[in-house]
Amino acid sequence: MVIDDLAIQKARSGLTLWRLLKLYGIKRSTYYGWFNEVERDKRERQHCRSPLPEEVKAVLEFRALHRDIGYRKLTWLMNDAGVAFLAESTVYQILLKHNLLNGWNRSANDDTAKEYRHKPSRVHEHWHTDIAYIKVRGIFYFLIMVLDGYSRYVLDWELMPDMLGRTVEDFIQRVKDKYPHAKPKLIHDNGSQFISTDFKKLVTQLEIQQVFTRRNHPQTNGKAERWNGLVKQEAIRPACPESYQEACTVIGDYVDMYNNRRLHAGIKFLRPADMFFGRAAAILSQRKERIATARAVRLATNRSTEVSNFGA
Repeated sequence: MVIDDLAIQKARSGLTLWRLLKLYGIKRSTYYGWFNEVERDKRERQHCRSPLPEEVKAVLEFRALHRDIGYRKLTWLMNDAGVAFLAESTVYQILLKHNLLNGWNRSANDDTAKEYRHKPSRVHEHWHTDIAYIKVRGIFYFLIMVLDGYSRYVLDWELMPDMLGRTVEDFIQRVKDKYPHAKPKLIHDNGSQFISTDFKKLVTQLEIQQVFTRRNHPQTNGKAERWNGLVKQEAIRPACPESYQEACTVIGDYVDMYNNRRLHAGIKFLRPADMFFGRAAAILSQRKERIATARAVRLATNRSTEVSNFGA
């Protein structure tokens, strides 16, 4: 395009625009006619891609119900719920314009670069486990879980009265019984329960390979550490269970929500169950189709509105 060529030559030669126009034999009025036409076309394209008023309204109403989550998760929650089918950047611009980005905070413990460096490529390739302290009415219990590293799906959990080696061994045996064909790498810290001779014998029999995290670097088992933090922050502390039984109910409800309803940033804002049960590709394809369909409707609507306004 001549306008682009003029800009390139101006940068290379250092000549003024007027000098270049004279060398090219182009009148100033002709140049500005082209320039204004390009700018007009650009504005028209931007207008045609603008979200429709009803889409903006839907985003703002949905935001009012979900004030504490980031715009990216909000985008895909709306898509899955059939509320609005917009790109992340569009949702960001809508929230920015209405000063509603205050709920967006980058995860404080986003230590993915420091996690175990070999990323899993399938379900049951990596299992992560850890033990967290849970205090209920002044009594400490011990929450153990096994999380699938690929899907982030919580395979099983237990609120234990103690964390003796035998108790932990029984739990790991139970998880393996649920998934007898799995031959995972079990990633954990260097707790005494995991380095005992009896535990080593058990995992060998179960065809499980142990992977020890670096000492004093809990982020290398970041997926387990992250889940422990979430269950305390989003379940235990808000509910304040009054008994062991109530704590188990609270954790069980949270695990169900986490596995089946909570979108996870680390897996393209899918739910762990979607990844674990092989539904990810279909859901991502459906999301993409919805956005494409909504974009086509948006373009057609904005263009028809523009024509109507021009005619008026």
